[in-house]
Amino acid sequence: MRLPLPQFAFCGRSNVGKSSLINAFLSRKIAFVSKNPGKTVLINTFIVNGSFYVVDLPGYGYAKRSKVMRKKWQKSIEEYLSLSNMLFHVFVLIDSRHLPLDSDMQFINWLKFYNKRFSVIFTKTDKAKQKVIAENVRYIKENFGDFSYFLTSSVKKKGMEKLCAFILDNLENISA
Repeated sequence: MRLPLPQFAFCGRSNVGKSSLINAFLSRKIAFVSKNPGKTVLINTFIVNGSFYVVDLPGYGYAKRSKVMRKKWQKSIEEYLSLSNMLFHVFVLIDSRHLPLDSDMQFINWLKFYNKRFSVIFTKTDKAKQKVIAENVRYIKENFGDFSYFLTSSVKKKGMEKLCAFILDNLENISA
């Protein structure tokens, strides 16, 4: 009998670069990338090396979709995050060029309330100034205390090795 595999979920507001990051992380074009926000409308799962799942969640916040559709996404995300017994870690993606939005802060609060393990992935660091990135990291730490985070660029593949190492380290801890 095969045991269920741990899940690592990737979530962030629409247009944060989630699909691009997943593709860069997996070194495959597996998640659909678009210039228009809100293209991921379902919870998509990708099995990686038979060891774990990458879970691609629909973006929260702004998207050119109806309020009804966005409410459905929100409900499906909340149900998945609160009910999945194999969810091991959530990566919250935040655009490094901008301060986190209220929706980002609410999402992190929700994860903390439900005692979910999470890390923040700052995306698009190739387009941001180091000073702005540092301010954004500091802002979240002031609000949530210490947490692990990654500075990434899907275009330049920056941060992918550290993200892989983090997941592999956690997989070893799960099996131990």
